[in-house]
Amino acid sequence: MLDNKLPGLELLRVLLVEDDMFAQRLAASVLRQLGVRDLTIVKDGQAAIDLLGSSQIQFDLIVSDWNMPKVTGLDLLKHVRKTWVNMPFLMLTGNANEEFVITARENKVDAYVIKPFSAGQLQQKLAVMFNIRLPGT
Repeated sequence: MLDNKLPGLELLRVLLVEDDMFAQRLAASVLRQLGVRDLTIVKDGQAAIDLLGSSQIQFDLIVSDWNMPKVTGLDLLKHVRKTWVNMPFLMLTGNANEEFVITARENKVDAYVIKPFSAGQLQQKLAVMFNIRLPGT
């Protein structure tokens, strides 16, 4: 367990897109542990696109799995980049081969975390994304 929340995360509205229940619970738990209070969870990319299109909620961060049915995380990222060019987008993946990394970068992903991940790994990626200095660094 981390005992340091990241300053500012409590103000973010975060959309978590994950189809696997175990990974969804893990990611949600870690995000809350890091300080996220406003967390919306959907089970796939299509549900995320539907929510983004219909919701009055403006999200500050999207955390999405890469490999999902219906609409993949890559398809979701492409959709998001058409409308919200600067939306912070963190991809979760169980597959970090060279092709994945190149494709993710070509589509302007902000960061990615390889599953399974630790709370510290997610904390570090979010700290870099939001320019938050971690204690002891």
